[in-house]
Amino acid sequence: MHFLLRMLLLSILLVSAAPAYARATETIRVEASTATPAFPTSISFEVTAESSAAPLVAAQLLYGPARSNGLTLVELPVTPGQRVTLQHRLDTEVAYFPPGTEMSYRWVLRDADGNEMTSPVETFLYHDERFPWSERSERNVIVYWYEGGAAFGEELITVATQTLDQLEQEIGAQLDQPVRIYVYASNSDMRSALQRNSVEWVGGAAWTDLGVIVGGIMPGDTAEVERILPHELSHQVLAQATRNPYGGVPVWFDEGLAVHNQIQRDLGWEELVEEAAIEGRLIPLSSLAASFPADPAQATLSYAQSRDMVEYMLDVHGPEAMRTLVAAFATATPIEDALTQVIGMTVDEVDAAWRTTLPTQVREVPMVPGPQTAPPSRFDQAASVPQASQTDGLSWFEQIQQQAPWALLIGLTFLIIIGLTIGGVVVVIVLRLAGVDKRTS
Repeated sequence: MHFLLRMLLLSILLVSAAPAYARATETIRVEASTATPAFPTSISFEVTAESSAAPLVAAQLLYGPARSNGLTLVELPVTPGQRVTLQHRLDTEVAYFPPGTEMSYRWVLRDADGNEMTSPVETFLYHDERFPWSERSERNVIVYWYEGGAAFGEELITVATQTLDQLEQEIGAQLDQPVRIYVYASNSDMRSALQRNSVEWVGGAAWTDLGVIVGGIMPGDTAEVERILPHELSHQVLAQATRNPYGGVPVWFDEGLAVHNQIQRDLGWEELVEEAAIEGRLIPLSSLAASFPADPAQATLSYAQSRDMVEYMLDVHGPEAMRTLVAAFATATPIEDALTQVIGMTVDEVDAAWRTTLPTQVREVPMVPGPQTAPPSRFDQAASVPQASQTDGLSWFEQIQQQAPWALLIGLTFLIIIGLTIGGVVVVIVLRLAGVDKRTS
């Protein structure tokens, strides 16, 4: 009896709500809706709508990346009328989106009687139309290039699929969403697609949340193809395999896996790690979980250590343990708990076990603070160890002459003024003692 009563009440509510919904969808209608991208400067949105009842008085535009959980809301000014056409120009030099971003948008319209209509979600690709792109796609990887012909495109897609095979074998993950790779033929072309004021030395960029990779690679530069594509695809695959709203992957694991998968290996990194072990300069693994140091030399050592650690874990514990570890990261399991569950060791214990495979420390080198500059991009060659300061071995006077000649000039002027003042005082005192300034009647 109670069940029948509840069903009756629900039916009454549905019937009473239906006319309001029908009025809203029948009285307000979108005639046309467009989004016109003009990379890299703007996206222009336009809608034409009409109302068969009360005049339209309010409108909202909601837009954002299709893979984002949030949308930006824009209130548009409306001159009340039965039929309106509204525009909004988004300045993408301020609100930046990289080329290849899948965008979505919809409109919310209201009339003077309170009827409201939300248009269906529409999508478009924010594509860089300035270049005559060729395109190849396979297994959720879409590669764009505009120089080098079909042979270059074949090289790009071949390296990409080889990387996907390697990652599937090692961590048991594939791409479940498309990843777009834009290969610009020069760094200047590539930088024109990045956000304004991006640093000049950057060789590319990647957005795992958007599924976009941008790089500058000249056709024929196989070394860069085999370094950039595997590295960045590794980040994309791991990000998709472990995404969750609660936790991430340790940076050393993410970057270590990426540099490990490069077909073109960074030269000299094995020697760099061994020398750091001998000199007692290895960075604790726990310190590489959240970020890498800003100093270029320390950042390079961080990448090298991370690669060595990932390869050690693959050799000792095997791909099965790595796949289980990635599955644990996907459920937001903290690194300490994940390692304990999968291989029965804490972070510090794993670090200690790895260090036993390296040369024993035999000497110490004093740590000298490095320049506080940005770390080298993973798209650029590894930075060399900073050179000794050019002022080493000079006297303090020579260092002031070399580094701050203006300070030397000011100091000398100050000393001259003090000397003249003291000299004047001494002369006055001497004259007084000699009675030279005594007055006579």
